[in-house]
Amino acid sequence: MALIIEILFIIALLFILIANYIIRVMAKDLKKEPNKTNLSGFEVARIISSKLALEEPHIIKKNGNFLDHYNYERNVIKLSPEVFDGTDIYAAIIALNIALETAPERKNVAIGHKFNSFIIISSYLILIIGAFLNKANIIHFGLILFIIALIIEILLLNLFGHNEEEVNKIYDAIKKENIIRPFDENKDNMLLLMLINIARLPYSFINYFR
Repeated sequence: MALIIEILFIIALLFILIANYIIRVMAKDLKKEPNKTNLSGFEVARIISSKLALEEPHIIKKNGNFLDHYNYERNVIKLSPEVFDGTDIYAAIIALNIALETAPERKNVAIGHKFNSFIIISSYLILIIGAFLNKANIIHFGLILFIIALIIEILLLNLFGHNEEEVNKIYDAIKKENIIRPFDENKDNMLLLMLINIARLPYSFINYFR
C-alpha cells in the first residue's frame, strides 16, 4: 500500500510539472501575440465581471507568478502586473478566466480553490511532522492529502462548471463583446490556460495570505 501511495504521489508531481511546462511555453508564445482589441487584462476582467457578478469586484494589481485569482469572500480580483497591464493574448485570457469565476454559479469553485489550498498546507505540515518523527505512516498520510488536493483541482476545472452548450454560449458572448481578437484561433488556448490552477497548486495557498 505504501508503495502505491508513493507511486501515485510521483505521478501527481509529474502531472504538475508537465502542467507548469505547458503553461510556461504557452505564456511565452502568447505574450508575443497582441490582443488586437488593445484591451488590458484589467479592462478585460472589468468588462467580464461587470456582466457576471452580482456586485462588481475590486480589481487590484498584485505581484506573483501565476497567482492571478479571484477571492470570493473579499470580492477581489488579483492580477499580476503582466496581466493587469498587459495588452497581449496571454493577459487577456488569464484575466478572462479569472473574471469568469465572479459568476454566482461559480461560487462553489472559488470556495473549492480556497479549501484545496488549506489541504495543501495540511499536507506540508503533516509531511514535516512525519519526517521529524521519522514515522512513515504519517508521511504517507501527507502524501495522500497532496494527491487528493490534485484530484479536487482537476474536478474543479470541469470546463468552467458548464456543459458544452453553456460554454459555447459564453464563448459567443465573449466574441460578441469583442474582448479578445483574434478569438477563434485562441479558443483552445483558453481551455489549456485553465491548467494554471494545476501548475500553481503546490503554492496556491499563498494567495490567501497576501
